[in-house]
Amino acid sequence: MNKELRNKTDKNIKESIVLSSLLKDNAKDGPVPFRMPGHKRNEKFDYLFGAQNLDATKINGQDGFENSLKKSMELAASYYKVKHSRYLINGGTVGILAAIHAITKEGDEVLLARNCHKAIYHAVELCQLKPYYVYPSYFEEYGFYGSVDPLKITGMFERHPGIKLVVITSPTYEGILSDIKEIAEIVHSNGALLLVDEGYGAHLGLYEGFEESARNLGADIVVNSIHQTLPSLSQTALLNVCSDKIDISKLDESLSMFESSSQSYILYSSLDSCIHYMIEHGQEELERWSSLIDRFIKQASGFDKIRLFNGKNDGRVFAFDKSKLVLLTDGTNLSGSFFYNQLKEEYNIELEMAGLNYAIASTGIGDSRDTMLSLYNAVSDIDHDSKFRNGITKSSLPSLPVKDMDPFLIHQNQEEETPVESCAGKTSAEYIWAYPPGSPVIVKGEEITEDLIKYAMDLYTQGVKIITSSGKFPVSINTVAKSVDTKDTD
Repeated sequence: MNKELRNKTDKNIKESIVLSSLLKDNAKDGPVPFRMPGHKRNEKFDYLFGAQNLDATKINGQDGFENSLKKSMELAASYYKVKHSRYLINGGTVGILAAIHAITKEGDEVLLARNCHKAIYHAVELCQLKPYYVYPSYFEEYGFYGSVDPLKITGMFERHPGIKLVVITSPTYEGILSDIKEIAEIVHSNGALLLVDEGYGAHLGLYEGFEESARNLGADIVVNSIHQTLPSLSQTALLNVCSDKIDISKLDESLSMFESSSQSYILYSSLDSCIHYMIEHGQEELERWSSLIDRFIKQASGFDKIRLFNGKNDGRVFAFDKSKLVLLTDGTNLSGSFFYNQLKEEYNIELEMAGLNYAIASTGIGDSRDTMLSLYNAVSDIDHDSKFRNGITKSSLPSLPVKDMDPFLIHQNQEEETPVESCAGKTSAEYIWAYPPGSPVIVKGEEITEDLIKYAMDLYTQGVKIITSSGKFPVSINTVAKSVDTKDTD
């Protein structure tokens, strides 16, 4: 840790660490709680093994807690080398909603990478923005996206010079990164802002064994879901402000609108403790984790039919986060979903997700030699017992759909439930997601085509989870009842 950060840590650590100690003291000696929450710290409600004792909305030393929370977020900003950090206890989702709300106004044009998380699409709809889309490269042989080509970003600005915000997901669920430095230069030269959803990469830029973070490459705002790879509880994340172009007061106002008013001190304390732990022990822990991954990658090179995806050797990938072990099954007689289920049912190992011809083992800083060895042994067994595949099932990405209307206009139209086989040519009144990772097959307001229906059905039959707003797929899709005349081919 650098000297400046060490000095700041030494100065604030006693006050910041109060977050967890105050909860502990309140559980032991706090007043009789004639206030929420309703469990009242009663031992008979010990569903979560004592968690109710720490759960409170008000505690003794409230002012001390708020002051320590502020100092803790300042410490997080120092650790992540950004202008401001804000703790998020409703996940990275609330950071995305608040950020987009704070830096846009109704009617603004925005550019989204098509593989963005559904939270970004919801923010665009809520803020009544006009979206355009750009496809990243695509791996038909596996069924997942690659990097966003900066030249496509340039092309979109040439066609739509009014774009105010660009949103990119990097890394993707599969660990693929885009050239954020070049994209940021293009975005800023056109007078726009860049938001990077780096939810899956909270560890990036913290240790030389991992790739660089968008925080250091020119992004204006970066969302990091701390719980994804670092030692913090689920639903904890950071909203990192990386440039002076962001009005922090507007951002805080937006956060107060979207974040729960019943704030979880347990989750705040988890973030605080995580930041302190990373400052004190992060370098050795990140080095240990990086070494475990490198060891697994070396061992996995001996597999016969199952392979690890290597993004470094493919022109469709700018860079790759090695913490995502993308296990390719295209050389076997196993689909990604079958492989996922086999690991779970026969070896008690649960992966992050499965796609058409792959499955993802998401590693984290809490992994050990034992957990990595158990994964290696299980995959090695399956690899040995599987058969070579005769031919490969490919997933051809359909063309971007025609946009009949912006998503926020859908509620102004009458909707109807339409059988899937009769949807072609109609306007979708709901989102259709491949989940995880939560990127859309079709967006509200877009024309449903035969190719899109086939693509969604192919994913579904191969075991990929397809979610719609109505929950009625694959039987039906909600569509706009009346015909729409205006088309926007972007």
